Formats: sequence, structure tokens, C-alpha cells
Amino acid sequence: MLGFVLPWLSVAGGCTSRTWHSGDRDAPLVTASETERFRCLLAAALDREALYTLAGGLKPLSTGFWRGSISVQDADLTELREVRRALAPLRDETYYADVQVFATSHDGARTLEAYVVHRASLAALIARESSFFAPLGIAPCTHPAEVVTIVDRLPRRDRWRAYGLLFGYPVHAVDFFVEATDRARADGTDMGPGKDRTFVEIPTASATKGQFTYAVPLDHTELPEDRALRQEATCILAEYLKVAREIKAARDPMPLVRALNRAARTR
Repeated sequence: MLGFVLPWLSVAGGCTSRTWHSGDRDAPLVTASETERFRCLLAAALDREALYTLAGGLKPLSTGFWRGSISVQDADLTELREVRRALAPLRDETYYADVQVFATSHDGARTLEAYVVHRASLAALIARESSFFAPLGIAPCTHPAEVVTIVDRLPRRDRWRAYGLLFGYPVHAVDFFVEATDRARADGTDMGPGKDRTFVEIPTASATKGQFTYAVPLDHTELPEDRALRQEATCILAEYLKVAREIKAARDPMPLVRALNRAARTR
């Protein structure tokens, strides 16, 4: 059965185990439809840039392996509940996965997006960049869901910077994106590929471009941070490709995912 079961918890007067109820979204998956949905979501995540979150936390946060929307006027939350429920095996001491409901609506609809966080990597990032995160009320112990919610509602410049850091981009690339995009919006100059920027592309299992990518100036030359990120990602991808079929065929793929994570963390 997929999912995880919390360990025995010590309480005053003895020990007890967690009792799950049918309505608990974090309960172990039990139905065939829940299990199949989880397997599809996990496969999509591993084949995209979320691999670099699940295996070692090179990216503290990854999104984009599932997207949906709800109508503002007449919201049907069925799929939102199903996806959130199916992500339960990725809510444990190592990971936190959920569905983000974006604050801003467009054309009468609100965007939904699945995301996964590597808890240790996220906490380390927040500690490392405390001068930025602490004034936002974000500490290493802040729950990942709260971090995502706060960031989504920040003023534009802070939101751009926060997402860049959370997505694991080098600080120099985050600085460039924030300043160049803000400057272009202010003075009306052209921005985009070949105009004021180019992109560093880190391959994933499903694409060589367009997934794990970040903007840099047109005259950018590779820096040590870029090289280290690319080399680590190359190793992670190579290890994943060795076991991708086994993970996708496994009745319970999580032990194999955790093994990938341990290997990446100890490399």
C-alpha cells in the first residue's frame, strides 16, 4: 500500500499510534484510483525539474508537474481535492507536496499548481538567505505551505526574488532577473531572449530546455555557481535514468525515491 505511516508517538502515560479517519488527506492511499493518480504525479515530477527537488534538494521547491484551475464564480474543487489527496505519500519528514491555489485570478479563473518541497533544503536556504526571508516572517521552521502562501502574496519584486531563490537558481541570476525585468518594465525597453537576456538550460529526463532554466545577461560567461549546479544536476539525472523504469514499475516507488535522495545528499 502506498503512502507512509507515522511512527509510534510517545505520550504521557504510554504510547499510542496515529488513528486515521477516512477524511484525513494525509492518510495512506487505499483506493486504486488514488494510487494510480499518485504514480502518474510522481512520474511527471521525476521526469521534470522536480527530480532535482526529490533527489537531494538541489531545488528546494519545484512546481509544474500538474496544473489546473477553478472558476471564481462557481468553483468545483473535486480535482483539487483528488490531486491534493494523491500527493499524501510526499508529505513526510523529508518532503512536503501540495497544491498551490494562486491568490490572483485571471479571466474569472484561479490557477492551481502542484508543488513539492525538500524540507531540509528549504530550511537551509531560508537560514542562508535570512536577511531576505526573516523580514517576511519566514524562518527555517516555517511550514512549507505557509512559505508558499506568503511568497505568492508578496509585492512583485520580492515575489520574483523569493521564487528565484526557492527554485534553486544562483543568486547572481536572481539578482539579474529582478533588476533587469524591473528596469525594462519601468522604461519600456525590450526584454526577452536575445534582447536583454539569454537562458541557462539544465536538462531533465523529458526535455533539454524549458524546464530547469534561468535568465542571465547576454554577455554571461559560466560562473562557478553555474558550473556546480550543472554538474550536480548532471549526476542526479544520470542516477535517476538508471532506475527510472524500476521506479515507475514499482508497486511502492517511494523507497527508491528516498534512496535517490540519500545518494544525492551524501555525494
